[in-house]
Amino acid sequence: MKLVLKSDQLIDGTGADPVPNAAVVVKDGRIAEITSQDKLEIGEREDVEIIDVSGGTLMPGFIEMHTHIHCSAQTDAYTHIMTESDETFIMRGVGAVRAALGSGVTTMRDLGSRNQVILPIKAAVEDGIIPGPRMIVAGTPITTTGGHCNMFGTEADTADQVVSAIRNQFKLGADCIKIMSTGGGFTPGTNVRAPQYPAETLKAAVKDAERLGLRVSAHCHATAGVKNCVDAGIHNLIHCTWLAENEEDMYDYDPDYADMIAEKGLYVDPTLALGRLNDIRGRNRPPASGAMGDPAERFEILRDMWDRGVKFVTGMDAGMTNANFDDFAYMPQIMVEEMHITPMEAIVCSTQTSAECLGLDDEIGTLEVGKSADVLIINGDPSADITALHDVNTIVSQGKVVKRENDLVI
Repeated sequence: MKLVLKSDQLIDGTGADPVPNAAVVVKDGRIAEITSQDKLEIGEREDVEIIDVSGGTLMPGFIEMHTHIHCSAQTDAYTHIMTESDETFIMRGVGAVRAALGSGVTTMRDLGSRNQVILPIKAAVEDGIIPGPRMIVAGTPITTTGGHCNMFGTEADTADQVVSAIRNQFKLGADCIKIMSTGGGFTPGTNVRAPQYPAETLKAAVKDAERLGLRVSAHCHATAGVKNCVDAGIHNLIHCTWLAENEEDMYDYDPDYADMIAEKGLYVDPTLALGRLNDIRGRNRPPASGAMGDPAERFEILRDMWDRGVKFVTGMDAGMTNANFDDFAYMPQIMVEEMHITPMEAIVCSTQTSAECLGLDDEIGTLEVGKSADVLIINGDPSADITALHDVNTIVSQGKVVKRENDLVI
């Protein structure tokens, strides 16, 4: 059976101008044809389902680059992670992947959950036991003894131990590697303003991960930790906050290193929606936590990085307090409102650029014939009003209808 999706315009995810009166034909889970509605041909006896949304926009599915599916996203998220059982984590995770999919996220990367939680959830999604997006998982993150997220991570201190941990994650079926290069606000007692690993250890991690065909993402708040990641060639810098060693100075941004990030083709996930979500939901975090103590300066830094050619991807850090798994649309919205990039540029970050970061741009991220049928229909025009991304009318994930004309069917 064919599925035909029709709407007023199509955004393909490449940054090209919207195509009016578009139609996407889906067959066997893949995009079979992209055409205009007047050129669409349907045989009299063809078995076809048609979803036609007036006033809408066809576009690629969202790519959520940073989640922790076993975390609760509640005020007591840290208490939950320290006290709940793996069985409870799995139940939380089942809800998390369903919520993400129902918001339009068709690909979801988890960057730190216990192996015994995330790996069976991924398998359950792939086997059709539970609904969820395509999942790319790191499994347990790698950290120092007592380091950030040690409560669900693999503790490894030396370069040899880090390499051994990477090989173990590979053996267990991880799709990528997550390493904690600095302390983090979620883990009491860790130092967000100092590195956990030297550049040499991170270089060893990248070298062995690349040998195994894995990409490495690194949590980095402190400027010294950011620089270590850049020197090591870490593929994806998470947060990249540029926190100064001295708390009185807040940030210690280095434009020369920003240029190096761009020149090396590294990707940055700035998790820039957390501050707004905390404001919306009434939570104040101290600057020492790694949060944006000076949001205006933080966004100035991010905009300067953008202007230097740094490639941004869209990660929520979902599961952390106030970062719910269906909050994806806040990221492109805040890119537009606070970084002052265009709606189309933010859409590209959310689709094509994030797919490139994952190494999956041949499969997802843009609407092209032959690619996986991960397609949304948005109510309205997000290229004119980015907040329209909060209003997803229809969701098709790997060819399967998840939401049809504003009603979830999962």
